[in-house]
Amino acid sequence: MRKFKLLSLIALTAFATACSNSQQEVEQASESQLYSIGQNYLQEGNYSQAIRYLKAVDSRFPGSEYSEQAQLNLIYANYKTQDYTQALVLVDRFIQQNPHSPYLDYAIYMAALTNSALGDNFIQDFFGIDRSTRETTSMKTAFSNFQSLVQNFPNSQYTPDALARMAYIKDRLAHHELEIVKFYAKRNAWVAAANRVAEMLKMYPDTQATLEALPIMQKAYEKMGLTQLAQQAATLVKANEGKQIKEVEKPKEPFLKLPSWLSFGTKKQKTESEQQQSTEENPAPASTVTETTAPPTAEAPKTAE
Repeated sequence: MRKFKLLSLIALTAFATACSNSQQEVEQASESQLYSIGQNYLQEGNYSQAIRYLKAVDSRFPGSEYSEQAQLNLIYANYKTQDYTQALVLVDRFIQQNPHSPYLDYAIYMAALTNSALGDNFIQDFFGIDRSTRETTSMKTAFSNFQSLVQNFPNSQYTPDALARMAYIKDRLAHHELEIVKFYAKRNAWVAAANRVAEMLKMYPDTQATLEALPIMQKAYEKMGLTQLAQQAATLVKANEGKQIKEVEKPKEPFLKLPSWLSFGTKKQKTESEQQQSTEENPAPASTVTETTAPPTAEAPKTAE
């Protein structure tokens, strides 16, 4: 009970602070001044204040030279404050308004991370709830986002991490399907159970969950009196007997580097930035994923000859 009170107090305090900050009127200033203040807050990790000033830039100076970076920084800040709905709204708007932006890969990557976070609830982490039993819409959307990134931007710096997260999501979705198959089997809904396993073989052939579902498929066909299909399923079960496919571990939270945006601003500002940082590289806009590798490819269950 004490733990619940503590969590509630923290949540209420944070909410009250955020509301107080968000209601303050942003002073009148030039576009570059507002953006600079917002960027400083972003660097300090004061995301609620950063959002206030970046919103002011975005609303007061639409279509300006700072518009693109302000929108991307707003996506980042809202993701960090766990305002995932707003982050997704901002990603959608950015893609519509900037269809040829060199930072589309980052926008898609942030959409994928955001949808993944929506499916990876903190409370589930806290209490150790098995996500395979939960609703999967957000995770499926995240998989689609990561897949879009990999297909359209194969050389993006975010692609290795996207591949790792796709493998994890696929493994979790397979476990989710296995739970549904077990649910149908317990209720003797053999047609539904068999069809679900058949779909798992198409969608998630290289997962442990699919291997564990094969005996249920065999039993389902036997219960329905479908001898030939039951024999084929039995052959699959025997061919994969004793085989173990390692469960994919959840990737760590990506390390997101704050943006510098040295390529933006007026010519004068660019020149000053280049002079001050002549020995530095021009970093990526809003995120750098470190120490991420593509997952190993697991073998699919053997099929009957």
